[in-house]
Amino acid sequence: MLSRLRNAVNALFISLPIVEKTLHFLIALWVILQLLSSAGMHIHSDTAEMDWRWIDRLHMYSGLSLLPIAVLFFVVVLRRRGAADLYPWRFSHWRQIKSDLVQLRRRQLPPPKPSGLAATVEGLGLFALLLAVFSGTSWYLAQAFGLSFSSTLLSLHKSLVGLIELYFYGHTGFALLHLMQFWRANELSK
Repeated sequence: MLSRLRNAVNALFISLPIVEKTLHFLIALWVILQLLSSAGMHIHSDTAEMDWRWIDRLHMYSGLSLLPIAVLFFVVVLRRRGAADLYPWRFSHWRQIKSDLVQLRRRQLPPPKPSGLAATVEGLGLFALLLAVFSGTSWYLAQAFGLSFSSTLLSLHKSLVGLIELYFYGHTGFALLHLMQFWRANELSK
């Protein structure tokens, strides 16, 4: 079973450069850590730093550490794929997205293509990741310097994290669908 899973994951990531694969894996683990640790946090706008618990600190310092990795990942992916591939709607490139949606309506999983639905979702996921880490970092710095708007930034961060959470679950779900499709295709070819 483990070898089947490894083969399927390798097939999904076969076209990615090793740096991108590594960053993808690291960020996935980091996001899982952030989501799990956030469930145990009880930070409010009036929580004093001396009242922060270990889980609060783990989440904050891990999030601060995620910032440069997330920016690096964004730059690596953007340089390889280009803005028009990740954000085709921004450039009025709708043809491939429409084609992918037609395939989904037929209950077929469209293969990833440039400027397609998968690329668009990846671009939105990268944007959601950056929003989460930048808003969290902004809150951390604002509260550290005692700025009056830090509570607004904390509320903003908590709201924006919902986007990355939604993306994470959707991305994982579609990855599982692709794995099942890979296994089904391999079973049929035997």
